[in-house]
Amino acid sequence: MSEGSEPIARWRVIACFVLVAQVVLLLALKSALEEESWFVGTLSATVEEGPLMLEGVAANITIDMQNDQDDVSIEFFGPLRLTHWQDERDSRAELSQQEVQEYDENLDETFPGPSPSTVKSTTFTLIHVGIGFSIVLFFFVGLDLKKQSSKRLLTVLRRFTSVASILNTLLIILLVLLVLPVSWFGTVAGNPQDFSNSDENDENAAFLAHADFSGDTSIGLDGFALEFEASGYDIGMVRPANRSALEAQPPLPGNPDAESFISISGEMRTETPTYLSEFVYFWIVVWVLIPFALLIQQRVAIDPRLASMKVYE
Repeated sequence: MSEGSEPIARWRVIACFVLVAQVVLLLALKSALEEESWFVGTLSATVEEGPLMLEGVAANITIDMQNDQDDVSIEFFGPLRLTHWQDERDSRAELSQQEVQEYDENLDETFPGPSPSTVKSTTFTLIHVGIGFSIVLFFFVGLDLKKQSSKRLLTVLRRFTSVASILNTLLIILLVLLVLPVSWFGTVAGNPQDFSNSDENDENAAFLAHADFSGDTSIGLDGFALEFEASGYDIGMVRPANRSALEAQPPLPGNPDAESFISISGEMRTETPTYLSEFVYFWIVVWVLIPFALLIQQRVAIDPRLASMKVYE
């Protein structure tokens, strides 16, 4: 029997169907992310220690991240004390340009990471890359459609591309389930005007100096949870003449500027939409289990024309 009349290898047929399924799933995910909510999250925070009797003030925030707009609802507890604190901060002199720059650098060190818009843009880019990987793999599989095994170079390229496709799709899942909620939290932590009615253009929006942040996270298919503690010195409550000294070194106990210290603890939770949970299961089956099963089948394929078993590389 000539090589040209050999039947198409079964594993290659299955692989082609799987690759088509990958493209369809990625396109469906992109469509869902463009039309539906990425996640619904809640943030509960309480001031454990703060200036101007701010201790005990709590805030609950619910956010529905959909498209490029965040639908946010905020509920405050202790609004009178919160208003008094904000009014006092607003009455202080605005930060100088140097102080704003120093604050931004300190904040970047405390809450490093990309912005939510960057995460969303990167996610769509990786979806396009994943579609490209599937198309390239389809081409590699089809080159030797009637052969159980390909030449070594083509086999290496195919397997390398397959692993890259698996990791690329895993990264998409992590960006949506983990990185996006964390980046949103970092944005809120860096923009305290979200907790008040102050003007977005107020240059006195700077918040903490010598900020410290710690958290305990957990993630599952149903969502993401973060328990956190944040503390530092509220620059807006420090006299303008003393701000440079406070930026350089934390004030000693008993110093009036030490009273600007504020500590906040809270919890952030996100609820994963159903379509994202389902996509995780699809990833496990279509990107991981089936490709590895086909790899094993290929490596133990038996040529019935031979008298003895032969394992193909």
